[in-house]
Amino acid sequence: MSNLNLNWKSLVAVIVFAVYVKHGLIPRALPYGPAVPVALEDRPVFSDVDLTNDSLRAHRGKLSKIYERVPEGAEPLMKGPETVVFGNDGTMYVLTEDGNFVSLTDFEYNDDGVTITAKTSLVVDLGMGRPLGGKISKDDTLYAADTLLGLIQVKNVSDPQTRSKVQLVASKVMTDDGWSQILYADDVDIGPKSGIVYFSDGKLLTFVIDNSKSTASEIPPDRMGTSTWDTMYASKTDFVRGERTGRLLSYNPKSDEVKMLATGIWFANGIAVDQEETFVMVSETFSGRILRYNLVGEKQGQIEVMTENLPGYPDGADCSYSGSGFCYAPFPSSALPLMKIIFGMAHPFDIIFRTLVMMIPKAIAPDIIPYGGFVEIDPRDGGAVQRIIQDPTGKDIQTICGVTEHENKLYLGSLHNPFVGVYDFN
Repeated sequence: MSNLNLNWKSLVAVIVFAVYVKHGLIPRALPYGPAVPVALEDRPVFSDVDLTNDSLRAHRGKLSKIYERVPEGAEPLMKGPETVVFGNDGTMYVLTEDGNFVSLTDFEYNDDGVTITAKTSLVVDLGMGRPLGGKISKDDTLYAADTLLGLIQVKNVSDPQTRSKVQLVASKVMTDDGWSQILYADDVDIGPKSGIVYFSDGKLLTFVIDNSKSTASEIPPDRMGTSTWDTMYASKTDFVRGERTGRLLSYNPKSDEVKMLATGIWFANGIAVDQEETFVMVSETFSGRILRYNLVGEKQGQIEVMTENLPGYPDGADCSYSGSGFCYAPFPSSALPLMKIIFGMAHPFDIIFRTLVMMIPKAIAPDIIPYGGFVEIDPRDGGAVQRIIQDPTGKDIQTICGVTEHENKLYLGSLHNPFVGVYDFN
């Protein structure tokens, strides 16, 4: 009888433990669900970093850094300037982690040939979200991708007398399955001929386990303090999970219509339109490649690989309108060795290890590698890589997330750097 009671108690204990694991432990350890299968042919392949290439180091004479001059007793405005935006009159602006649109003027050049300081001024408080990418249209409308809200706009942004309030112009898009929420707006560019606004939606999803049913919801950036968001960790979680839910969207200001142009992208990030508006370049961050969405020609409406086998994860994007015709994408980090090993494993071991990585507490999760660089590609030559400009160990500049080409210079933004890098092509 005692053995029977012991077996009965053991069975009850196993059942209770199983229920706890399913309804208590797993939702807490894996709030975004386990990793999903990634076919061998779809796994990211990266090239090795050439440590002898230090073309972005300051001593090479091409890099300078713009810092803000902070008045005594004042708080800095240029926090996390990921994207540099230029107005039609040439005024330089940045989008910051506090949700501000800030101008930089009155530049002063230091004798060291690297350091530049600027006066910063708050132009517009864009609200509670985190604007990442932005552009100003020919009619002086600022369009910005807010990770929490969607696509926002401010009309007459350079004129304080007629400037509009912040307006949300796209928070959802119609698909074959009905309306779909824009969950992680990331970057923006504007067609130079049509005026159409092209923007990316990371569309990060999670699967919440509830009575054996899965429902889709956003992987939200974690709140940091009272005014900033940890967008980096949310995207890294999406990378490890392996879900391809990113999208390329468009917004037509004339018709107020939002369209989905492409989907199935492994974190749709940087967006750039070429000068003739024949294609949209898309940085597919976690596959380590650059995509091309064709706007004209026989392949109109089709998306294809432009460049792959890069040394890091492409983030932002921009194309030159000043003559070269080249396009650019930055790398906030080189490829993580741990993830290269895991994605090289046979199925299902890669899923098991990626799921285990997702269970690591945020405080001790693997961090990105100190590295700073960008790729220059020629879209007219099938997306051929012209060169990699880099600081291979991130000594002078690292974590470059945004690129903006202006007057033969490339402005390098970051989620974390307290300055804007400038690479001079002259």
